[in-house]
Amino acid sequence: MSNRRERRQAERDAKKIDKNKKSYEMPMLLLQPWSVPVLQSKLPQEVLDVMIKISDDIINDKESISHGEYLAGQVDTELRVPHELLHDAKIMEFFNGFCEHFIRTVKCQQYPYDVGRVQAEKLFVQMLTMWIVSQQPNEYNPIHIHTECQLSCVMYLKVPKFEPPRKAHRNSDDGSITFISNSPKDSEFGASPMTIRPSVGDIFIFSAAQQHGVYPYRCTEGDPERRSISFNAIFETETDRKVNQTRKTRRGTIAEKAKLYDLKEL
Repeated sequence: MSNRRERRQAERDAKKIDKNKKSYEMPMLLLQPWSVPVLQSKLPQEVLDVMIKISDDIINDKESISHGEYLAGQVDTELRVPHELLHDAKIMEFFNGFCEHFIRTVKCQQYPYDVGRVQAEKLFVQMLTMWIVSQQPNEYNPIHIHTECQLSCVMYLKVPKFEPPRKAHRNSDDGSITFISNSPKDSEFGASPMTIRPSVGDIFIFSAAQQHGVYPYRCTEGDPERRSISFNAIFETETDRKVNQTRKTRRGTIAEKAKLYDLKEL
């Protein structure tokens, strides 16, 4: 091991090299059109409070409609959220705007040399089904994707105090959401899976084709409920809409989905 004098000399030599090193101003563009990111954000407190109130009312209402038969989760309480509640609370536009921001961000990554056109394009977003997942200890959601839609979103309203993990080197698994890579694996410059232990107010939006799942957990203190709300959505651009109208076929578009889900088309 080098002594203190040698270490100081090495530091001085390194500084001399840095002073002589040239630096350049270079434009850089990171290109990654082959992968789809997951966007994480935080709900505004006002929206979080509204969604907690809506979910409390639905969970306490014995007439609420179960959505579990359409879901992959091994969870007892999975309840549908009527769109009318979002319209009445004046927060439907918030979620549509959040989806639009994600779409434009990802499309700019997909078409990095055509950002101007992407930003100028008019978008039509349609939320499909929204549902509550009131998860309890030992329940879980296996790895899955969402079908018949383009976007999926999940937000967290309650997170319990988890028991300490049995293995310290796996201390972030319990109760966490995990995303599996949807692009070729490159362990040198990429990582898969990505496991995130959510906090209250966290919201994630991602491609419906993005594989994801939720680990079970243990909880012996306080309220054991881990509550989230998810929704699926579809979208189309004004250009797509005009093309479909010209071809007189709109299968799979917002008009068709709105009829299927008995929704009012945007």
